[in-house]
Amino acid sequence: MLWRKTVGALACVLLVLTGCGPAGTGDNAGGAGTAEPMVLTMVSIRDAAEVEDFVAQVERLSGGAVRIEATRRWQANDPEAEAGLVREVRAGTYTLGVVGARVWHGLGVRSFDALLAPLEIADLTLEQAVLGEAGLTSQMLQGPAVLGLEGIGILPGPLRRPARVERRFLGPADYKGAGIAISAGEVAARSLAALGATAVPYAFEGAPVDGFDGVELQIAAVRGNRYDGTLRSLTADVSLWPRPLTIVASRHALTPDQRDLLRRAALAAVPESIEFIRSFEQEAIGALCRRGAIELVTAGPERVRELRVAFAPVYTWLEEDRQTKDLLTHIRALRDSTPAETAPACPA
Repeated sequence: MLWRKTVGALACVLLVLTGCGPAGTGDNAGGAGTAEPMVLTMVSIRDAAEVEDFVAQVERLSGGAVRIEATRRWQANDPEAEAGLVREVRAGTYTLGVVGARVWHGLGVRSFDALLAPLEIADLTLEQAVLGEAGLTSQMLQGPAVLGLEGIGILPGPLRRPARVERRFLGPADYKGAGIAISAGEVAARSLAALGATAVPYAFEGAPVDGFDGVELQIAAVRGNRYDGTLRSLTADVSLWPRPLTIVASRHALTPDQRDLLRRAALAAVPESIEFIRSFEQEAIGALCRRGAIELVTAGPERVRELRVAFAPVYTWLEEDRQTKDLLTHIRALRDSTPAETAPACPA
């Protein structure tokens, strides 16, 4: 669970924003200067804090003329909730929906698969570089059109790492025969299968995980779900994949000006969203390390290379799709030109 430090800002996300922020003029996408703003409904199974920067950018860029009414945690305890949410947005029940990029492959959309390729986006700096490129994200956002949806934007998400219940996850051999709880997604399931593990879709949300050998989740979720104590170690230098969020709209729900505004707002929100994720993760690491209930371990460069070799069949499968192959080539070029971050560690 994520919480912003500014209570007033979070309140603006959760309510119809008629009193938060200036009502002045700006990019007049919704008719700035009118008595009432244009309010668009948005639903997500994630916490409101994860979309707050996007909501704030919509208000800022429109000068208060367009605002978002955000409903959070829609059936969040259901592993299939995101697929259901997509159907609700497609039916026009909500104007906007926010779902993890991982859900799309199961719905027949492959344009987001490159974001989830194992070990390709290894840190938040690279995730920001990838999601900050309008040309790159615009290609991905064309995918939902086959389902009658408009792709609006991609927001950053935390990095998912392997965590131990019964065994440490360092090199490929440690995964063989393991049952690992995951947030449902075809790319993640195939990736773990390539290591000899069985991926089990799971909703988490604080539900017990002691029946698994391990889980894949972000560091902050260990604290938020109160899993420290159950999870005994987390491999800090293995970022399996990020958990980006995609924003889609029902077809014909937006005017061209509104669509343009929302897409610009999503791009503008990326840097601040990355900083929020980074600071929230650092805060969680500090708390976990002080309690001493979970150990941050490292696989080391050699084992990471072995994992990459073991994932070769997954890369081959992903690259069978021409668009995914092109996107992966672009992401790898950005990776080669972006300084790598050091792995998280307990403060000295």
